[in-house]
Amino acid sequence: MDIIISKPAVKDLRPLVYNMVPAALSKVPFHADTEAIIRYIAKAFPMHMAVHQVSPVYIAPPLYTTPHVHEDCDEINIIISSQRLIYQVLLGDKEYIVHNNTAIWIPRGTLHAANVLNGSGFFIAIRVNG
Repeated sequence: MDIIISKPAVKDLRPLVYNMVPAALSKVPFHADTEAIIRYIAKAFPMHMAVHQVSPVYIAPPLYTTPHVHEDCDEINIIISSQRLIYQVLLGDKEYIVHNNTAIWIPRGTLHAANVLNGSGFFIAIRVNG
């Protein structure tokens, strides 16, 4: 018996597959643009998800994210690099220096900020409603 696997038509994937496009970091409240980061989002995606491509940073840029709170959602930050990527992360009243391949859970109502210090890779921000 032959098994036939057909590819779904592109129109069938539109609600499930989204193109990521560059978008200014400064469009997000409490954030400013920085040359160190290209931010990508999927327009019309059903939740907030942004992928920040971090170019090689040798000297930390000025802080581009100010401390803020999300009262209506939790947030996940993921720092990924096959090389080296270091971020300064504020959670509540504590500051952390975190390295590549780290996941950060930010419960709703928690004061937070994240700023790159060194390296290259990806910083992913996902807001979780629920």
